[in-house]
Amino acid sequence: MKYTRTVAAMLAVLCLFGSAWAQRPKDKEPPPDYFPLRVNDWWSYRSTTGDGKQSEFTMKVVSEEKGVFLVEIQSAWPIQEWYSKPAGWVVWHRESFPKSNQSVAFEPSRQYLKNPLGAGQTWSWKGKGMMGVDVDETSTVAAAELVTVPAGKFQAMKVTTRVVQGGTPVTKTYWYANWVGLVKSMTDTGAVTSTTELVDYSFRKR
Repeated sequence: MKYTRTVAAMLAVLCLFGSAWAQRPKDKEPPPDYFPLRVNDWWSYRSTTGDGKQSEFTMKVVSEEKGVFLVEIQSAWPIQEWYSKPAGWVVWHRESFPKSNQSVAFEPSRQYLKNPLGAGQTWSWKGKGMMGVDVDETSTVAAAELVTVPAGKFQAMKVTTRVVQGGTPVTKTYWYANWVGLVKSMTDTGAVTSTTELVDYSFRKR
C-alpha cells in the first residue's frame, strides 16, 4: 500500500510539471525584418557582369547614432550609406564616396524599402541624387520565390524597381529574405546587365 501511494504521488508531481511545461508560452519569433541593421553585422557579395567579369564586396553596419545606421560597402571603391528604420520603412538618407570626395544627401530622404515586405505593395520616390540629378523610381513587390545563391537557399520577396535617373531608365530587381536581408539583385540598363549574390554573412548558421 505504501509503495502504491508513493508511485501515485510521483505520477501526480510529473503530471503537474508536464501541465506547467505545456502552458509555457512558446518562444516568440522576432518580428519580420527584411533589412536587418545591427552594428558589426556584415554581408559578403559577389557581382558578375554580363560578360562574366566578377568582383566582390562586403557590406558592414559600422555604427548607429540616434536611430541612423552607417553602412560601409568595403571594396576597391568604398561607399558609405546612412539608413534609418521608422515604422514600416527603410529610409535612405545620404551616400558618400570617400575616394572621390563626393557625397549626396537625398532630398527628400529616400523611402527605399517597405519593411516588412508583402506581395502587391508599391511605393514611389522622386528627388535629387548625386550632383542634383533628378531621380524618379517606382517599386513593386511580387510574391516570395525560392532563391539559391552561394550563401544558401532562401524564400525571398522579389522587388522590382524602375528608375529614371537623369533621363536614363534602369530596371533593378532585388530579392530580400526575412531576418537576412538582400540575398540577390540584378541591374539592367538595357546595354549592361549585372547580378549580385550573397556569398556569406556574419550571423549565418554554420
